[in-house]
Amino acid sequence: MPVPGEPGLLAAVTPATAARRTLAPLERELAENRIRLEALTKAFETAEVVYAEGRQTGPQSSTILRGAGEIAETIDAAVGLCKAELLTAQPGGRRPPAILETVVRRNLDLLSRGISQRTLYQHAVWNHPPTAGYIRTVAEAGGSVRTVDEMFDRVIICDRTVAFIPTLSDSPDEALEVRDPHVVRYLANVFEYAWARGTPVDPAAGKRPEIVVSELEQSIVRFLVAGHTEEKIARGLGISRRTVAEYISRISRRLGSVSRAQLGYLIATKGLLPESQDERSCPP
Repeated sequence: MPVPGEPGLLAAVTPATAARRTLAPLERELAENRIRLEALTKAFETAEVVYAEGRQTGPQSSTILRGAGEIAETIDAAVGLCKAELLTAQPGGRRPPAILETVVRRNLDLLSRGISQRTLYQHAVWNHPPTAGYIRTVAEAGGSVRTVDEMFDRVIICDRTVAFIPTLSDSPDEALEVRDPHVVRYLANVFEYAWARGTPVDPAAGKRPEIVVSELEQSIVRFLVAGHTEEKIARGLGISRRTVAEYISRISRRLGSVSRAQLGYLIATKGLLPESQDERSCPP
């Protein structure tokens, strides 16, 4: 260490003394950092509590509904509060008669209150008389109903503020209530896209429109050319495997085909598929 009063001279000191002088600044810095660390830790702990409380008391962007009773009650409550518009997409070819009896009363009540109601079904509903009768009743009362060949999953959108969709679970007794405005807007846009290409239901018509038969046949032809099985085609179009087989048999007779391989060749060479129509994705 420097010798007092003797510039340039150094004197030996004990290692303990040298250690104290060298380590003291580091210890002070560590102590200051420890104080800052404790303060920041407490601040983040407080923020975590506030955030958790906000999540519990604030509106949830989505909620999983479990059980047929809870799903039905929640949807009925949301539909009952509709003030302007109800959008519904129902994939598949049939609905249980018991459910139809319940929803027809609800739909007629909404229409009587002046609420716009648009519903999408698959063309397959024409093969199920109870469902076909139900949609004619709704259409006669002023509801707008259209059918399409293929469709996305089931969705119900109330006033474009809340939507109900299936979850990833295979259970029919589980649904997701969505209130995030961005997601609801996206779902409504998907609905509008499908609606634009749907075939309107004419309540005065005594049978399904010929265009429905044509679109079903075109879809079956398209999936045949893509190599899909009858089971996958039926599942994607919401019709039975037997109905798919009947369509394929009818197309085969028309083209004079005696085998599935020859049928695919004849479909391609005779131009049954419009050249401008892109191949859609396979049924789920």
